[in-house]
Amino acid sequence: MRHSLLLLVPAIALLASCGSSAPDIDAQVAAKRAERDSLKAAREKLNASIAEVEGWLASNDPGMQRSLPMVTTYALQPQPFAHWTEAHGSVRADENALVFSATGGKVRRILVQQGQSVKQGQAIVDIDVDALREGVRQAQAQAELARTVFEKQARLWEQKIGSEVQFLQAQANMESSAAQVKSMMDQVSSAEVRAPFDGVVDAIFPNLGDMANPMQPVARVVSLGKASIECDLAEDLLTKVKPGDSVEVHIPETHEKHMATIAQVGQYINPANRSFKATLRMDNGTKLRPNQLLNVRIRDLMVADAMVVPSRLVMQNSAGESYVFALDQENGTPRSRKIFVKVLSTQGGDMLLESSDALKGGIALIDQGARLVVDKQEVQVLKGA
Repeated sequence: MRHSLLLLVPAIALLASCGSSAPDIDAQVAAKRAERDSLKAAREKLNASIAEVEGWLASNDPGMQRSLPMVTTYALQPQPFAHWTEAHGSVRADENALVFSATGGKVRRILVQQGQSVKQGQAIVDIDVDALREGVRQAQAQAELARTVFEKQARLWEQKIGSEVQFLQAQANMESSAAQVKSMMDQVSSAEVRAPFDGVVDAIFPNLGDMANPMQPVARVVSLGKASIECDLAEDLLTKVKPGDSVEVHIPETHEKHMATIAQVGQYINPANRSFKATLRMDNGTKLRPNQLLNVRIRDLMVADAMVVPSRLVMQNSAGESYVFALDQENGTPRSRKIFVKVLSTQGGDMLLESSDALKGGIALIDQGARLVVDKQEVQVLKGA
């Protein structure tokens, strides 16, 4: 009987523990949290005691003094910060025309050279259209005859001689002849190859003696007075750029830098590369060539008074948190102080940091030697630094 009771006691205890598992877990979590907080407080107190002992040793132990990290400082002061996005652009001439001969014909003369500047209406290639010109002369003669007949018929009609039908027929013949002359003169004009605007003859396609085909261009004329630049910008810039903004344009071949203006911002996002098109306008005093590739720099962020530090001052811990070290004076003793920071942007070798009570203008940050120190460590500041 006694043995049976002894076996029942553990079973009852096990059942009791299973029924109250949830409250026990909560109690254990609360106990562990309290234990963790107690250990953290003890660690902080221990770190303070260690720092105090290290301070005494630094002042009294020559060996300790020699092992202090040597650092330089960086004076943090508000300064302007600009962030630039770089892209590639392609030049597009505002006026770029292929010139055709409407009727075609034999190329008798090439009147200009490739690369030569031309004025609007200037002849580029002389096409043999003598047959058309002869047709114009014949049509002009017919038109002159029709005009003379009409004038005579009109005088007779004023004297009530002849019929109204004869008068109207003569008038119709005169007008028809004049229209035919104009039509044939337009054909001659369209057969001539002339510059449609002021520009440069970029190419002449046929050779002397070739037959010009109405379906094939005879020359290309390009205007270099104004130029547009098309570039693809990343999607995140869609709300950061607008028409009228100024941008920098760099010419790789000549290393020249010029200013351009955003003329148009596309609203369509290319799903392949998540980009949109922007069109820039600039005076083409540099003689940009159509389809020439350029580098475009767009300022998408500007802060007048910013906390800017060299990127070498900013470090990261294993959790991905960024921090810097400031230099404090504790009872005349220089010590490091870790400041966690938030990096807002980077440009070149500089980082824009979010301003805070701990990070503000006027404080000294540890520069050289920052990676050799820990929080609240005594350091030796190099003279003149």
